[in-house]
Amino acid sequence: MSFEFSKVLESVAPIAASNAAAADRGEFPKATLDALAASGLLGLVSATSVGGKGLGLAEAATVVERLARECGSTAMIVCMHYAATVVIEQHGPEDVRRAIAAGKHLSTLAFSEPGSRSQFWASLNTVNVEGGQARLTGKKSFVTSAHHADSYVWSTKPAAGAELSTLWLVPRSSAGLRIDGAFDGLGLRGNDSAPVVAEDVRL
Repeated sequence: MSFEFSKVLESVAPIAASNAAAADRGEFPKATLDALAASGLLGLVSATSVGGKGLGLAEAATVVERLARECGSTAMIVCMHYAATVVIEQHGPEDVRRAIAAGKHLSTLAFSEPGSRSQFWASLNTVNVEGGQARLTGKKSFVTSAHHADSYVWSTKPAAGAELSTLWLVPRSSAGLRIDGAFDGLGLRGNDSAPVVAEDVRL
């Protein structure tokens, strides 16, 4: 881990701390996310070939741990963003990868579902593929950054083969996608978790 990495992280941590009280009241920590984007930390695990820092999950865990000391909601948002980014780095389009690397695209996981008994790997959501067009239908019970993420890495039943699930990159702006409520928890109130419904969303 480089000294520069540690220095950048320590420069952002006080910003997270200063916004923690507002996040505890339910405000999304946009100022902290803006600082993380400007510092390059949102592009931490993006490849250097697309403009990212090219670091790994150990460094990502360090960022999440440090932020969690100051603001749990911010740590949750960044954790889900890194988890989604790792998938997008392996399988996503270059324009999205570059946007993430530049701190201009926030992503998240859409895994948790009602009725799945917390077995996030066993999705009940479905995708129908006909003539090269995929259509997504389903509901997620809790999606971190639901109103603010630019995209969701969304799990469904396997589209083909014997896999446990298939993952899809779903833009939040997709027609047929609906955020269905708001998070009202005892803690982590600023992480913007909410149910999200997909009704015949074209992918």
